[in-house]
Amino acid sequence: MKKLLTSLSLFIILLSQATFAGEMKTVTLTVDGMTCGTCPITVKKALRSVDGVTEVVAKYEGKGDGWAKVSFDVDRADIDDLTFATEEAGYPSRLKP
Repeated sequence: MKKLLTSLSLFIILLSQATFAGEMKTVTLTVDGMTCGTCPITVKKALRSVDGVTEVVAKYEGKGDGWAKVSFDVDRADIDDLTFATEEAGYPSRLKP
C-alpha cells in the first residue's frame, strides 16, 4: 500500500509539472530597423522571451529590413505578443503576407 501511495504521489507531482502544448503555429514576421548582421540576435532574444515561443530564426536582409520565422503555442501567445516583443526591442514588425 505504501508503494502504491508513493507511486501515485509521484505521478501527481509529475502531472502537475507537465506542460501541455496547445496548437502550434509558425509565422513569418517582416522586421524593420535591422542595420547589421547582429541585429537578428536581439530580435531572436526578444521573441524567445515570449511565453509559448518554441523556435525562432531571424535574418538580416540589408537596407534596414529583415524577417523572423517564429513557432509558438497559440494557447500561450499570439501575433500581437510577438510584434510587441520586437517593437520593445527596437525592431517594429508585422505579419508577413
